Amino acid sequence: EVELKHGRVSMLAVLGHVTTTAGVRLGGDIDLHGTSFSDIPSGFAGLAAVPSFGLVQMFFTVGFLELFVMKDVTGEAEFVGDFRNGYIDFGWDTLSEEDQIRKRGIELNNGRAAQMGILGLMVHEGLDNNPYVINDLFGLPVEFNAGF
Repeated sequence: EVELKHGRVSMLAVLGHVTTTAGVRLGGDIDLHGTSFSDIPSGFAGLAAVPSFGLVQMFFTVGFLELFVMKDVTGEAEFVGDFRNGYIDFGWDTLSEEDQIRKRGIELNNGRAAQMGILGLMVHEGLDNNPYVINDLFGLPVEFNAGF
């Protein structure tokens, strides 16, 4: 179950890193002092730029989700990591058992790849502030956090 959760979080982390590096941000302000979401850079610099109360909010929100939401509340889970709780299906129950096993394996493997992916982005950002090293190799450099 832990590997599955780490994989799901890592998939969101990679997607978030790529999305914010591409310049996509929420509209509006992140706090009452007028700091807008577009003022927050990507990666580690973004973590340092979030107001301290925002970090506390993130910590407690993740804790709340972990303790009360993202678990098998109803006891209807068919497998480890099944957090549908008899509510969300999206056609899962219409798949054959073979397809369900295959899709669970795909999710696990994608999660493993995402764990390596976010780790690579973090390491390269920490080394030389250039997490998208592969782009440089192909002659398509990314100006990471340019303008911040």
